[in-house]
Amino acid sequence: MKKKMLALIACAGATASAFADPVSIGVVAKEGDALDGAVITGFSQPFVNGVGDVGFTATLDDGSRSVWYGGGTIFNSGSALPDVLTGGESNMGISNTGGFIYSPSYNGGDSVYTHEGVLLVDDDAAPGLPGFFSTFNSRPRMLDGGDAVWVGGLSTVMGGSSIGRVLYRADPANPGGATPVMKTGDSVGGFAIGASGIGFGYDFSGDGAHHIQELLLDTGSTSNDLHVWVDGGVVAREGSPTGQGDNWAAFKSASINSSGNYLFAGDTSGATATDDFVAYNGAISIRQGDLIDGITLTGAFDACAINDLGEAVFIADSSLTETLFWASDASALSAAIALLSVGDEVDVDGDSSPDYTITDFNASTIASQGMDFGNDGLLYISVDLQDVTGATVDAIISIAVPVPGTLASVGLAGLLLGRRRR
Repeated sequence: MKKKMLALIACAGATASAFADPVSIGVVAKEGDALDGAVITGFSQPFVNGVGDVGFTATLDDGSRSVWYGGGTIFNSGSALPDVLTGGESNMGISNTGGFIYSPSYNGGDSVYTHEGVLLVDDDAAPGLPGFFSTFNSRPRMLDGGDAVWVGGLSTVMGGSSIGRVLYRADPANPGGATPVMKTGDSVGGFAIGASGIGFGYDFSGDGAHHIQELLLDTGSTSNDLHVWVDGGVVAREGSPTGQGDNWAAFKSASINSSGNYLFAGDTSGATATDDFVAYNGAISIRQGDLIDGITLTGAFDACAINDLGEAVFIADSSLTETLFWASDASALSAAIALLSVGDEVDVDGDSSPDYTITDFNASTIASQGMDFGNDGLLYISVDLQDVTGATVDAIISIAVPVPGTLASVGLAGLLLGRRRR
C-alpha cells in the first residue's frame, strides 16, 4: 500500500473498527527489539525451510547484520572478524538443519556468505567457467538439503564490468565446486540467454528437483525477449498469446513446489483495468478486476507463492487497500479467502484486543523473492505495524492459515480466529 493512501485507510478504519475483531497474528521480531547486544532497525524478507522454520536477516543499529533462524539469531556479521561483512540484500536462505546464506559485502567485495564462511566474492575466478571472473553475487537462496543457489556476474577481466550472468548451485562446504545451472550464451528455445538474461526472479523447490526462472533471451526484439522457463522449457513468452485474448507482457514473483506446480505474476498487453494477473502452471488463473472473497482487485499483484501442499498465497491491491489472500488449492485461486489487509487491527498477545494496525505489506519482487510459504500452516511476512500512539515499526509476523476441513466446518464467515467481519 502506498503511503499516500494511509490517511484514507485510517479514516475508513476508524468507522470499521467499531464493528470488527482484530486479526490474531504472531510477531517474530520487530524494529526496536534488542538482538545481539544491539537494536533491530530493519529486516530482509522472511524465508521458510522444509520443516517450517523461518529465517531472515536483521539490520542492527551498530551496523551489523544478524541471521535469524527459527526462534533466534544464529550468526552476527561482527563474529567474522578480522574479515569485515557489511550490508546485505533482501534475499537470503536457510536449510532444514540451520545452514544459511546471505549476500553481504565481504572485505569490500560483493559476496555470498554462508555458515561455512565466504562462498564467492567478486574478482574471484568464476567456478566452473575457466577464463571468467566473478563481478557480483546476488539473490541467494538455500535448498532444504543445504545447497546454495544464487545469481552471479561474469567478466573475462578481473575487476572488469559484467558481460554475462550465471545461476550457480553449490555445496557451501565446497566453494570451488560450484556448478553453473545456466548462464549467458546457453541456448533456450532456439535463442541464446542474453548478457543480463539470467533474471533475478527465480525459485527452486525445497528438494531442488524443480526450477522456475525468468530469462531475457536474445530474440532480436525487445517486444518478445522476456520468458518464463520451467524445468527445461519455456512456458510463457512476451508477445505470445495468453489464451485469454491478450499477450504476455511482463513477469514477476516466480514460485515452484516439489510437485513441479508453479505460480508467477505479471502483466499482459490487455486493457489496464484487467492486465495484471497470477498464473498457475502457465495459465492465467486470476486477474485485476476479479472479485475475490468479496474484494474487487483493482491493481497489481505484489507477490505470490505456492507450498508443497499445493496451497497458495498472494497479495493484491484493491481500490482502498492491499490484501493478503490464501487459497487451499493453488489451481483454484478465485476461491481464495482474505487473511489480512492494510488497515486491519491485529492482536499479538491473544487477549482479543487490538495492539497494532497494519499500515503496509513489505513484500517486494524488485529486490527479493517477495514471499515464501511453508507447509506447517504458518505464513511469515514483513509488514509495518502502527501502535496506538501512531508510531510505526517494521516487523516480521506470522499468521495462521485455515486448517484442512475449516471451510466445511465453519464456512467462509469465520475462517480464522479474530478474522475481521465484513
